Amino acid sequence: MNVILVTLGTDGDVFPYAALGAKLRERGHRVQFVATAIYQSLAESQGFDFHVLISKAENDELFDNPDFWNPRKCGPVAAKWGVKFIRRQYELLATLITRDAVLVVNPSVFAAAMVHEKFGTPMASVLLQPGLIPSSIAPPIMPGFMFMRRAPRPLWDVFWRGLDACAYLLVGRTLNPIRKSLGLKPLRRIFRNWHSPQLAIGLFPAWYGPPQADWPPQMRLFDFPTFDGKSNPELPPPVMEFCRAGTPPVVFTFGTGMAHSARLFKAALDACQLLGTRALFLTKFPSQLPRPLPPNIMACEFAPFQKLFPECAAVVHHGGVGTAAKAMAAGLPQLVCPICFDQLDNSVRLKELGVGEWLKASQVDGKHIAAALTRLRTPERRARCREIATRFGKGDGLDSAAEAVESLGDK
Repeated sequence: MNVILVTLGTDGDVFPYAALGAKLRERGHRVQFVATAIYQSLAESQGFDFHVLISKAENDELFDNPDFWNPRKCGPVAAKWGVKFIRRQYELLATLITRDAVLVVNPSVFAAAMVHEKFGTPMASVLLQPGLIPSSIAPPIMPGFMFMRRAPRPLWDVFWRGLDACAYLLVGRTLNPIRKSLGLKPLRRIFRNWHSPQLAIGLFPAWYGPPQADWPPQMRLFDFPTFDGKSNPELPPPVMEFCRAGTPPVVFTFGTGMAHSARLFKAALDACQLLGTRALFLTKFPSQLPRPLPPNIMACEFAPFQKLFPECAAVVHHGGVGTAAKAMAAGLPQLVCPICFDQLDNSVRLKELGVGEWLKASQVDGKHIAAALTRLRTPERRARCREIATRFGKGDGLDSAAEAVESLGDK
């Protein structure tokens, strides 16, 4: 079987696809990985064929834009950026199709759905978090809309229709002329139609995102993936030495693609000084760190969370589902400072599970972070975190997810 994996985003968005691809390759299938150029070395290390979906410069154009990280502006910014590449991406994916091909895609890559429709190629869409499913029964928590959390279902039905209307204006007016040129019908309700009609894979368990009656009926849930970018990652020796040189540190990380976290790391430093705690600051953009850092704080560009978190006392992060899952697996209390996207929804879920707290943007300062960390590091909270950690088995559900993909190829 020729598996064509297609995705966009940062490490947290890409690593789960690589994990699924590694499992499929282990099971004897050819894997073609189609992603941002910066992930070529990752793909090649796993034995995948690699194709560039987005160049590094194009990727930087989006992620370097501060409006992309603004919860009120991120949608229009991402849409305006993404529609420029739809036709080119379609032409690329069309060249990869073979008789035994199966597409496994991020639903935001609209070109993949057109290839599926045009060639009849089986397709699975993959979601990493429940916060991107437009449910009216259990709506995701979105920035600016918390007041609607307990609104009646009919009001949410109206909301989703309004959101689809906005998506049509932002995406549909570019997407549908391309679809027409290919002999495909226009799409009106884009978010209601962005999952594969054959198989939608949710890489999160039901205890984290309980299925709802208005979810896509083809949705199947599997456990969180655990892949950290390498098959057997190890902590850099200096990081290991720092973690074990004193009391376990608190980890601060605000996303691998986030280059606008200077204010967040300044607040983190202030909190550490108030508490007198040791800390590890993780960022691929060291220029945003306050300088100089005191001896009780270490900076690092990357460390595999599976190996890092068991060495730590707590984690403060942006609310990415991958970070949240690995912290839960390690039994680590979490403080979330959500920025945009699905991060607020994950924050609320973590609090309801009893493993974390979250702060509003206006509360992200040294005083509030210090107070929240103090509340999190109690025996009762640690016991609850250990209890949730027992829900993570020895596997990560990828064998079952791979079997689901294989079932498409058998049809």
